[in-house]
Amino acid sequence: MSVYKSCDIRGPVAALRPELYQRWGAILGRRVAAGDTFVVGGDVRLSTPEFKAALSEGLRAAGARVLDLGILPTPMVYFAKRRLRAAGCAIVTASHNPPQINGLKWMIGDLPVTEADVAALRRDTAAAEPLSPRPPGTLAAGDIAPEYLAWLQVMPYWHGVHPALHVIIDAGNGCWSERAAAYAQAIFPALRIEAIHDVADGRFPHRHADVARPAYLHRLCAEVVARGADIGIAFDGDGDRVAFVDDGGHALSAEEATWVLLLSCWPGLRDRAFVYDIKFSDRMAEGARVLGGEPHMERSGHAFIRRRMLDEGGIFGAEISGHYFYGDLDGGDDGLYTALRMLAHLTHAEQSLHALRRTCPPIFMTPDLRLPLDAAARRAALAAVCAAFADDEQVTIDGIRIERPGGWALVRSSVTEPALTFRFEGHTADSLHALVRDFCARVPAVGEALWEQYRSPGG
Repeated sequence: MSVYKSCDIRGPVAALRPELYQRWGAILGRRVAAGDTFVVGGDVRLSTPEFKAALSEGLRAAGARVLDLGILPTPMVYFAKRRLRAAGCAIVTASHNPPQINGLKWMIGDLPVTEADVAALRRDTAAAEPLSPRPPGTLAAGDIAPEYLAWLQVMPYWHGVHPALHVIIDAGNGCWSERAAAYAQAIFPALRIEAIHDVADGRFPHRHADVARPAYLHRLCAEVVARGADIGIAFDGDGDRVAFVDDGGHALSAEEATWVLLLSCWPGLRDRAFVYDIKFSDRMAEGARVLGGEPHMERSGHAFIRRRMLDEGGIFGAEISGHYFYGDLDGGDDGLYTALRMLAHLTHAEQSLHALRRTCPPIFMTPDLRLPLDAAARRAALAAVCAAFADDEQVTIDGIRIERPGGWALVRSSVTEPALTFRFEGHTADSLHALVRDFCARVPAVGEALWEQYRSPGG
């Protein structure tokens, strides 16, 4: 598959080269005026320093004033762009992916990257003609950490709040290693914080860099129970995703975490937009309405939800992978900000996380069920779904979502592998079962394999 994805670049390190990063830097540097500031950072992967140096050189050669912030969490790079009013930023990272993968995130101006932006970069990278010459810019090292910490310390939501909780932080050997625990302690001195997997290591030796799957958090769950902690907090590889474990040692689902964070937005949620991933349970939209908010469904993906946050003036947004977005961050996301907000909310609510997660409405939904298919088979399957459910409402902002009387079915192409992903939600356990059974019967080309996955222990 191509390294050019819908809103960033990701691929095997073997398919990436310093020359590519230098070319990307030279192209992106020409998207801003000569002399404009461009901030650069990278994650802890072993391939990142070489790629980041090449990217910075390309930007400098294009006339940009490059500020290299070093190895740090992605949210800190976005913060630096806002604080310094930089024209652009770029981060060498593959986020939650395994260590043999790397990539590139970037942003120019105030809007996140679009599919058209990625396509333009791909086209210009492949073009044979040389780029127009520019007087070279400058390259300097910088440290944004003091300003970032000072900014967190004055956030209104936790002003005057003093959580006295026992917290275990799992940095996953990623970018929040040796940072998250120290920053949280500086903001909430009454916390009792213990850290695990807290040494940066781009091989991610102790657990997967992803936090969206509870299976990757088994040690954190066990440590919360063994140490009698109130909450466990886990970050992904580049620090923009976050997951939570309650005081009973149970990893919260994306819906449960979103539910609790929605509660933290009340009463400010009234008449404000809540932007949510199309893959979420309908219970999230219903909950937002009960709290006075205006739910807006958006296609899955960081850039799409962030742009919708900006378009709608959203107060809160959520992606099922563990990205959480806030109006306070100009529509952006930050794993540590979300963690601190959760700690403050537990103090406001005077309830345990276990008690709060149990207020989430019951949800009857499958995880993503994946069927490996080549491109032609994927197209044929999507066409068959459209035809089989022609009489039902179809939402097509991201694949095909079929709205049925007892729930919904979502079919979309995976952005990480040649496969279709399927997800179903029913109003009850029985209606979910009936929905999947009916879907498999109506689309026989994928029905048998899909039914087997649904009936498997993980489905």
